[in-house]
Formats: sequence, structure tokens, C-alpha cells
Amino acid sequence: MRPAERLLFELGITSPDDIDVDAIARCVGAEVDYRTLVGCEAQIIGYRDQAVIYVDRSTSKVRRRFSVGHELGHWYHHRGQSFVCRSTDIGRPVDETSRDAERLADAYSADLLLPPYIINPRIEKLPQLNLHCIRALADEFGTSVTSTAIRTMRVTKDAAILVAHNLWGRKWQWSSLSAAGLRVRDDVDSRSSAILAIETKTLTNERKEPASYWFDRRHIEQFDVRVQSMTTAEGESLSLIRITEPRMIEIYG
Repeated sequence: MRPAERLLFELGITSPDDIDVDAIARCVGAEVDYRTLVGCEAQIIGYRDQAVIYVDRSTSKVRRRFSVGHELGHWYHHRGQSFVCRSTDIGRPVDETSRDAERLADAYSADLLLPPYIINPRIEKLPQLNLHCIRALADEFGTSVTSTAIRTMRVTKDAAILVAHNLWGRKWQWSSLSAAGLRVRDDVDSRSSAILAIETKTLTNERKEPASYWFDRRHIEQFDVRVQSMTTAEGESLSLIRITEPRMIEIYG
């Protein structure tokens, strides 16, 4: 188990309803204070075995919970240091192998709010891999759809890719293990569900699209993929691409 997951296990937490970040903070010597902050979204000030975490109260509840988890990550990994974290420091979906302090804190927060020993069995029992089911999981755990979808990509056995776009192109992607060899195009195709989600600001229905809308590989137009997209709080599109034709993975994956 990783540190945050081990902490929850030691506290006897077995349900997402029991993941009270304020109470968990007190268990490790930190008090949480929600107030108006200027120039940052959260910060932690620690001395010896005690700390105070300040979180901007103007953000959404989901964001506030992740910010508390992020600062607890700093408290675990960087005790004795103080951090002032801007919105751009918290919750950036990048490779969790990064040793950057902010990414370590993000990974800790993700494990705290989406502990593998609780959520993984639920992911494995999803009736279907789509954004509707992932959003239901996010509601259950009080987390963002993005962070919940990333956790799902790490667990699912399906060949799938989660990708975020803005109007200028791909921001990042997170692939399941069985689709790890595929890279989404840098640009964004105007015919794709990604653009539809940005324009309509809705969760689209899953639909079949030519793989060439998403991948720039020779002769890939012979394949189709299943895609569903939605708009995030940042105004970007979040798309779940499912590769349903094994031959496509054999050739390109």
C-alpha cells in the first residue's frame, strides 16, 4: 500500500462516506481552516508535529477536498517545509512517477480520496466503461470526474484512452495498460466528439468515430473507435476513447 492508502486502512475506513479529510488531517496533527485566500488556492504551515492547512473557501467542495489532500501530501512527504500552492500546482494530471514536490502531493491526494482498496473493486464491477459510470463513481467518492477517470484507466483491463483537449489541441492523455502504445494526435479534429463537447458544454452520448479523428497513423482510417466526451470545469473537453477492435491494438498498440 502507498502512504495515503495505508493511513486510511489503519484508521479503519472502508467506505467513501467515511473519507472525512478534515478529520483525517486532525489524526496526523493538522488543522484545516477554510478562508479567503489571495494569490493561492491552499497552503500549509507546519512546525514540528503540528500544522495548519489553509484552503480557499471560494472553490468547489470537490476542489477543496483535493486541496486538503494535496497539502496532507506535503505534510507526509515534506514535513518541516511550508508550501503555498496555486491552482496550477494542484491536480495536474501527469505521470505519477514524477518526483516533483507538487506531483507527489497530487498522488497522495488521489490515493487519499480514491483509495485503491476501496475503489478498485467498484471499477472492476462497472457495467460498462463510459463517462456516465465514471461520473457516478465520482459522485460517490466526492471527487472530480477527471481524477476518477484517471484512476479507472489505471485499473481497467479494457483498451481505452482518456484525453483532454482545448480548442488548440491535446493537453494530456492517460492510457489504460492495454492501450499504452497509442498516442492521440496533437491537434483536435473539428469533427470529433471533443469539439462537440466544448461547443455544447454537455456530456455527449457514446458514438462510433473513425480512428483517424484521433490518431495519426498510417492506414488507421480502416478502424473505428467508440468515443464519449464531456466538458470539464476548466472549459476543456475530456474524452474517453475505447478501442473495440483487437486488430487495431495488434497493429498500432
